Amino acid sequence: MIKGLLALIAVVGLALMSCGEAAAQKGTAPAILAGPLAKLDIKPAQIDTARGTPKGTLTVAMHFALDPGWLDVLEHSYAVTQQMYDYLVHDAMIKPMPYGYVTYGLAEQAELAADFRRAAFRLRPGLKFHDGQPVTAADVKWTYENFKGAYAKVFHDKLEYVQIPDDRTIVFHFKEPFIDFMDLYNGGVSGIGWIVPKHYYEKVGRDGFKARPIGAGPYKLVSQQAGVQMVFEAFEDYWRRSPATKTIVVKGVRDLTARMAGLQTGELDLAFGMTGKLMPRLMADANLRWDPNFTGPWWLIFPGYNESGNPFRDKRVRQAISLAINRSFLVKQETQGIGKPWGNWISPENRDALQGAEAPVPEYNVEKAKQLMAQAGVPDGFEFEYVPFPPYFDMGERILTDLRAIGLRGKMQTLEGPAFRAKIGQGRKGFPGNRTIAQNIDPRAGGAKANVAVYAVCGSSASFVCEPQIEALWTKHQASLDQQERERLIKAIQRILLDEYYFVPIYWNPFVHAVGPRVLPEGRAVSRYWDTLNAPYPWPWEIWEVKADR
Repeated sequence: MIKGLLALIAVVGLALMSCGEAAAQKGTAPAILAGPLAKLDIKPAQIDTARGTPKGTLTVAMHFALDPGWLDVLEHSYAVTQQMYDYLVHDAMIKPMPYGYVTYGLAEQAELAADFRRAAFRLRPGLKFHDGQPVTAADVKWTYENFKGAYAKVFHDKLEYVQIPDDRTIVFHFKEPFIDFMDLYNGGVSGIGWIVPKHYYEKVGRDGFKARPIGAGPYKLVSQQAGVQMVFEAFEDYWRRSPATKTIVVKGVRDLTARMAGLQTGELDLAFGMTGKLMPRLMADANLRWDPNFTGPWWLIFPGYNESGNPFRDKRVRQAISLAINRSFLVKQETQGIGKPWGNWISPENRDALQGAEAPVPEYNVEKAKQLMAQAGVPDGFEFEYVPFPPYFDMGERILTDLRAIGLRGKMQTLEGPAFRAKIGQGRKGFPGNRTIAQNIDPRAGGAKANVAVYAVCGSSASFVCEPQIEALWTKHQASLDQQERERLIKAIQRILLDEYYFVPIYWNPFVHAVGPRVLPEGRAVSRYWDTLNAPYPWPWEIWEVKADR
């Protein structure tokens, strides 16, 4: 479902609203930090004390091959796909849930000093990893200090030292104000807040952990066949509730026809990425249910656009590409008209994202595009390589057809999901050569600044844009403690990215998911599984219910 209606984006999960004297956020627990605190809007966890017995098997089809690396949060990639496994095996200090953009997880209390130079958490009592060992503040500290994934440089550069007053309490001290800490530490944004067991990781090492990870989440990995299948079983000591489903089997099924057949035969209970040519069949099948699951916009990237010899260096070429794309036709063909042509590359569910009149849908005008190509000195076009987001290869072919109308002759490079995400995670370095267009989508949480920080600033390992004008605005944004100024600056950066066609948005994507008859509850009530804001996948997994195995 559309989880964040456009008019409601002002309801943010973690807002720095005011400062008060040192006191716990709810006023019921003793404060951790001395002095004034920023007020945080973190929702309490919803805990089910009537613990039931897990039953049944949920068989899930991913739309690409599986990657064991997704099980290791210490090397968390920028790809939000990895969060599907975070929510299965691990647990975070704070995280998005259906009942809040930011909610308490392993932590039962969080505080941020009013000067943004200290942050503190208190773990809830009785937490256990899958091997029965307790989750302690030492594990939180070790995870932070050994984290190598998304935003790692920011976290490590800002940190002065970590203090552990007791086994359940941890205090982070920063070298300078770190206003974005709680946003970035949120499990929906980075992997550093998903806690791994120090004792186990040090024992088995990096490769051993990927093969058989242990976490504090609702499910334990019991087996995996690399790239093909992973099997998870309920962890009945999970603190929030007993998982409803006993076994979750995740399969990598790239072929859309195979996913559809699996749903219809009952081999699969849940399948992702059901847009495209078989969507009419899905919509017509009375035994299947589906959710539009709007995530983020599709957008085009031009790796190395600012380098000598790159034909995309000329803004007129990038603008011509935008003009040549028939967004309305793509929406009709790929989503049966459910998708929405869009004028920004950042999800409208992300706060501070330009949308509506601030980012109108780009014009479709082939003749104007041809004129721009001629003005740029390439009236006959040129050859290039097109790298679509897997497995949306049919969509890629349709975009190549549009671009051929202005002389751009693309050769498609098809990759498996893990390989594509690895390339995107390297930014410009992931796409050697100077004639490539890549297609991406990223509905990450954390506000528009999180998207900009990943893809559009010079210091990011996944960046595709490095522009002095943007860097100047970003430096001011990072130094500012004024929320209104920060919003203005991040919107100004988006305006540059769109006006210069560094990124070309296409349409807001309904990442359609389909479920079979074994999934409970009956009827349309099944849409409750897609209530988490900014979530491309239907987590949390512990609430999924299925009919008992026969």
